[in-house]
Amino acid sequence: MPAPSDHDPTDLTRSAPGCEPEYGPAIAASIPVSLSRTRIKLVAFVLLAAAAPVFDTPVWLTLALTLVCLAIPLAVATLGGAGFVRELFLLPPRPISPATIQKDDHI
Repeated sequence: MPAPSDHDPTDLTRSAPGCEPEYGPAIAASIPVSLSRTRIKLVAFVLLAAAAPVFDTPVWLTLALTLVCLAIPLAVATLGGAGFVRELFLLPPRPISPATIQKDDHI
């Protein structure tokens, strides 16, 4: 079942950087698949790839599972950039360095 934020076009946390319009309401660009489902599938492939040598599977199957584990974050990065990859791995957003904060921002 998709989360409510997976298909909410006004959720700006899922918008791709640089897709904000110059005027009018913000329309977020979202990826066609929810990141929560993608995260679950990534965990499943990682567990299968880790368990493959234990159960004496063929080398080609272990290699294929490992390549899929590497391809999923690459596909997410292609669709949404680094921000979506951070969200896929549940990492916090990058902090803003103090050197880029202007004096007017503190008011």
